[in-house]
Amino acid sequence: MRTRHTISLLALVLTASPIRAHAQDLGDYAAYAALIVTPLGGFVPLGPVSGAAGGSAFVIRYGNLDPGGSGGSLHNFSLGGDLATQHGRLGLTLGGSACDGCDGNIMAGIDYTALLTQDVVSIGLRPALGFSKILDGGGTALSLGLSLPVGAKLGGVTGPVFVPYVVPGFGFGRFSDEGESESGTRPMLGGGFSIAGRQSTFALHVGFQKVFIEDGDMSIGLGMSFGRRVTSAP
Repeated sequence: MRTRHTISLLALVLTASPIRAHAQDLGDYAAYAALIVTPLGGFVPLGPVSGAAGGSAFVIRYGNLDPGGSGGSLHNFSLGGDLATQHGRLGLTLGGSACDGCDGNIMAGIDYTALLTQDVVSIGLRPALGFSKILDGGGTALSLGLSLPVGAKLGGVTGPVFVPYVVPGFGFGRFSDEGESESGTRPMLGGGFSIAGRQSTFALHVGFQKVFIEDGDMSIGLGMSFGRRVTSAP
C-alpha cells in the first residue's frame, strides 16, 4: 500500500536530488532512493582486489550526489575495512549521510568480492548488502546488489601503481516506514581509478557511481585506503 508515510520518507532524498518521481513508478524511485543512502549507491565503488597478495586495509570514503544542484547535495561519509581472504576480499562499511534541510541517516554495509580472474586485468563478482536508518522520521532503507568490477593494473616495476576500473551492476532497494514499504530494482554503473606508490601503504581512489533513473544524478567521490593492498588492483 502506498501511504503518506512512505511518500514522506522518500522526500528525504527528494530534498537532495529533485528528480521527477511522477515520471516513473514509485517503486523505481524507492529503489533509487534506498540505493543512494546505503553504501551500494552512495559511494565510489572499489575495483577488484588481489586479496592474498594485497593484504587488508582501512578505508575512508566520501560521496557527493548532485554537488551544487538547486536542490542541495547529499553527503555520504564512511569508515570501513577491506579484509583479505584467500580468493578475494570482505568489505565492511559504517557511515552516514547529511543533506540540506534534513537530519540525515546512519548506514552500514557488507560485501564480498570473489575474484574470477587475477592478472594485469582482474575481474570480480561482488554481492553486497546495505542498510540505512533515517534519523528524521524513523524509516529504514535496505539494498541488495550484484556487480562485476573489472580493473587493469598499470605501471612499471618501480613506479606508482595506477588502476583504472569500471563496475557495472544491478541493485534492489526498499524503503519502509510504519509497516508500509515500497521497493524496486535499478541498474547501476560505477568506475574510477586508484593510484599509490608501489611500496606505499596508502592509496587514493577517485570515481563515480550512477544509479539509473530518469533525471537522476550521479554521485562523485573519493576514498583513501591504508594497508598493504596497494601493490595490486584495488
